[in-house]
Amino acid sequence: MLYELCIDEKAMTNIAVFASGTGSNAVNLVKAFNSGNRIHVALCLTDKENAPVIEKMKDLGVETLFFPRSVWKEQPQVILDTLRSHDIKIIALAGFLCFLSDEIVNAYEGKILNIHPSLLPAYGGKGMHGANVHKAVIEAGETKSGATVHIVTNEIDAGPIVVQKEVAVLPDDTPESLEAKVHDVEYIAFPEAVLKLVTSLTPPAVPKSVDDAWADALGVPNNVPPIPLQQPVKTEPAPVAARQEPMPDTFLVWSVITTILCCFIPGIVAIINSAKVSSKYYEGDMEGAKRASRNAEIWIIVSFVLGVITNTLYIPLSIAGLF
Repeated sequence: MLYELCIDEKAMTNIAVFASGTGSNAVNLVKAFNSGNRIHVALCLTDKENAPVIEKMKDLGVETLFFPRSVWKEQPQVILDTLRSHDIKIIALAGFLCFLSDEIVNAYEGKILNIHPSLLPAYGGKGMHGANVHKAVIEAGETKSGATVHIVTNEIDAGPIVVQKEVAVLPDDTPESLEAKVHDVEYIAFPEAVLKLVTSLTPPAVPKSVDDAWADALGVPNNVPPIPLQQPVKTEPAPVAARQEPMPDTFLVWSVITTILCCFIPGIVAIINSAKVSSKYYEGDMEGAKRASRNAEIWIIVSFVLGVITNTLYIPLSIAGLF
């Protein structure tokens, strides 16, 4: 899978998925990462004994465990011990509707992702889940909705946003049709957010073989800093007029792909600009984030074009015996 490319080959990042229902997002994460990947969904925990997700995950070879809600609420250490015994580094909440104790949130501070079916901070908070969200969006006459993946804090749906994807809300949309559209972008947003969080925790380094002269000429640093994630803080949801725009696309996956498969130096520049998108965004510099996103896209194109040109020239010259 393409999602493995930027992860340190010497390190395996194990993920646990928490789910209460059908587990469509949980299954999507397994399919995105569990194919000889360096990111691996190693465990699924649920609070419902007969949840459909149990059989689905077992069919995919993922160990699945059920804990009643009394354990989640009164014995969080049991959950933590289970996670640590499986060397879990990141938790992904995929339709998990059970109480998540402060002990678990604090133990995995900054490392728990949740997917929410709206453009947070709008339509978040207590009671805002599933069909309730889509019904509220339509009744309010909104023209757009979407999916948000955010860091989990001790306040419901209030953690830093990692990825957002928008969909249009049409006049003839129903809660069911809107839910289907939001599901489609959830399947894109969740793996992207996991990749972004893992990359921020284990940032890729520029190989030492890069010539310093090239680095100086292109303005490439000797290593790529981690993508900073805003520390979780408790804040009141911003008023509608003050809500920040969604983060521009980082193009991080494409930057890594073109670096490996096309032209190395422009690809490295693209990776650096991809990393800047997140940092500029969380610093409140939206223009800087947009500029970094555009620059990443440009350098991806440059890397691709140079790769095509290089291979176009190399193949005929190889045939002619010049190489």
